[in-house]
Amino acid sequence: MKINELTIRAAPVFEDIKSIRDIAESTGFFRADEIDIAVELVEERLKKGKSSGYEFLFACHNGKPVAYSCYGLIPCTVKSYDLYWIAVRNNYRGTGIGSYLLKLTEQKIAGAGGNGIYAETSSREQYESTRKFYEKNNYQIKACFEDFYDDGDNKVVYVRYLST
Repeated sequence: MKINELTIRAAPVFEDIKSIRDIAESTGFFRADEIDIAVELVEERLKKGKSSGYEFLFACHNGKPVAYSCYGLIPCTVKSYDLYWIAVRNNYRGTGIGSYLLKLTEQKIAGAGGNGIYAETSSREQYESTRKFYEKNNYQIKACFEDFYDDGDNKVVYVRYLST
């Protein structure tokens, strides 16, 4: 699979409820309650539209979503965005889709006047590849909250400042 074989769309559709669940489950990273939250975000977007505060990008191969990002303006800020989710279906990992989708997400945020993008992840060993992904894509650690998720499971917050 090559990046130029992907189609990108921003508007979620009803079928994305299942797609997001399938993508998140395929990674093996997330607990069931975390996956439920990922699904809730797209459901909220489908119910409320843009007023939900959740924006999406879907990377599709042969018409089927294989990766997605979910982001939004952080409430009470002017130009700071949360990257709530970025996930790639497990059998597509390592193909460059994640970095490509992240760059497209950054472009959308910059186009909306955003400057700072904040992403959080776990300090658990399982998430080492996630932390390396952010670092490879020019995100820097700005905070670490000890025992945030559980004993020994810290919350690591990354940020990337965009040129505006």
